[in-house]
Amino acid sequence: MDQRQPTLQHVTALAGVDVLQHLDLQAAIPVTSGLQRQGDIGLIPVGLIDYAAPAGGDQVPATGVPLVSAGQGGHTHLLVADGHVTWAPIDDGADVGCFTVHEGAVAYVLHPEHGAMGHAPGTYLVRRQTEQADDKRLVID
Repeated sequence: MDQRQPTLQHVTALAGVDVLQHLDLQAAIPVTSGLQRQGDIGLIPVGLIDYAAPAGGDQVPATGVPLVSAGQGGHTHLLVADGHVTWAPIDDGADVGCFTVHEGAVAYVLHPEHGAMGHAPGTYLVRRQTEQADDKRLVID
């Protein structure tokens, strides 16, 4: 992991993807261990909720892992690893999966419209936002 303050340019270079031009590539990306939201997904530290995260998981590849892809409507939220980060998908309605950021690593969630967010070591549940209309449905960002 790079010990300098990560920037959006650093994160986009890790994954080899671009963001929309209105975003400042020199913007600092805070790295936190708390609850975060990006568009239509929530990133919840499992210690905040009564949730049994799946054991194990696969190393996040250099190209990242799409948490919610553009094919599902909206834009792709991409999990990017700087160090040892694992991903365990879940197919349970709004719950997409869990990622674990191991000691000395940082995970980023990158979105072409929203930029990036940094996640400190810990395990996080990725949950889609839902809305209640006539039927419960996923929000598309």
